[in-house]
Amino acid sequence: MRENMGVISLLLLIVGILESFAAEWNTKDYMKREHCLVKPYQAMVNNGSLHYDHDRDGTHTQLAGCEAKFRNVEHGTHIAIRYEKDTLTVSTDIADKLGWKQCFQVNEVKLPTGYYIGISATTGDLSDNHDILSIRLFELDLPDDPKDQEDRSQIVPSAAFYDAPRERVEDAKQSGMSGIKLFLLMLVGALALIACVVIAIMLYQKHQENSRKRFY
Repeated sequence: MRENMGVISLLLLIVGILESFAAEWNTKDYMKREHCLVKPYQAMVNNGSLHYDHDRDGTHTQLAGCEAKFRNVEHGTHIAIRYEKDTLTVSTDIADKLGWKQCFQVNEVKLPTGYYIGISATTGDLSDNHDILSIRLFELDLPDDPKDQEDRSQIVPSAAFYDAPRERVEDAKQSGMSGIKLFLLMLVGALALIACVVIAIMLYQKHQENSRKRFY
């Protein structure tokens, strides 16, 4: 990918360093994880020096984020990304009510022209399916600003504000067993219980036979 190529991605697949803007829709349930500060909707602006941390789901490099429960609904969900005069606004319509609710708004976001739009997805433990049915693009008709004569094709993506940095917190190691291990353990336990019952019945029958022999 050329240095001047960027990506707007609906599910981030940035492995290395890339000059780009990305919006991420995270479909995983994080309530049981240590870093539950993960927001399902996130935005990231990369000037080529940031690394997306997959283990922390981008929470340490995100521009902004918000909560939105869009998993397992019976209707379509909608997202709007508006970029106007260096202001990035992300809005959602999760309830399918034909009305937008602002997710977040960030000022002083510098994005260049001449970049590309892309859609990608990745998953670890697949839990459900999400389909992108349509994407619509609109050009804003704004009056020229005489103060803004900058050649936008030559600038580097940047933002004046990011979420406050925080220390990286490792997830607690899971002590629970997998489904297969639990099933095998339960199977062994059931077989051991059956064997104990059979042995107990055999011993009881032998004891009854010995008792009857003493009476004859």
